[in-house]
Amino acid sequence: MIKVNKLSKKFDDLSVLKDINFEVNKGEIVVIIGPSGTGKSTLLRCLNYLETPTSGIVEIGGVAVDAQKHTNKQVTQLRQQSSFVFQNYSLFANKTAIQNVSESLITVWKTPRNEALQTAKSILINVGLEDKLDFYPSQLSGGQQQRVGIARAMAAKGEVILFDEPTSALDPEWVEEVLAVMQQLAIEKQTMIVVTHEMQFAREVADRVIFMEGGYIVEQGSPEQIFEHPEHERTKAFVKRALKR
Repeated sequence: MIKVNKLSKKFDDLSVLKDINFEVNKGEIVVIIGPSGTGKSTLLRCLNYLETPTSGIVEIGGVAVDAQKHTNKQVTQLRQQSSFVFQNYSLFANKTAIQNVSESLITVWKTPRNEALQTAKSILINVGLEDKLDFYPSQLSGGQQQRVGIARAMAAKGEVILFDEPTSALDPEWVEEVLAVMQQLAIEKQTMIVVTHEMQFAREVADRVIFMEGGYIVEQGSPEQIFEHPEHERTKAFVKRALKR
């Protein structure tokens, strides 16, 4: 369902992503781990063209975009195949929770307003925010704001939800409530690609773990393989450090 072929990204002379290749099947949960500054978030942003790759092909849900010869229409079609959960929430400050979630339904998918609001309400109830529908982001805790962000991504009807370190901006007390929502999505077989430093989540929820370093995919495999029997020395060193935290 998702195919990434020879993807690269440069910022001026700095190569951030180098010859990235991987596939994700429908319903699969893929977790990307690795040291900070190794290109994980850039990779995620390239998948829906929040960052334009330098070269390579991204295909999601049958929509393929070649970085070196694409049109705006193709990029729009690709973006409609995915939704994004940001580490800093990126909610509209002047809109309530239900308005934040219904916005894409109304503006992108042209859903009638009443229907969009009903769908948004249902999703917010599903993530445990039934009593916060009319609250603005400033009235919500960090965990609640991130759950609104996840609800917004769920409403976008994409084939895959992309999570960019969704708990990194949260106080520890709010991390578990966000991870619980993601675990429920995993149970429901929502296709997800997750960049995270939450190793326990990766071990328990991922179908596959990708370890990146230096802009490359160094190793990938099942959680058991990556955490218990890594093959590469760089993977072994990272996992050893990460599991000590």
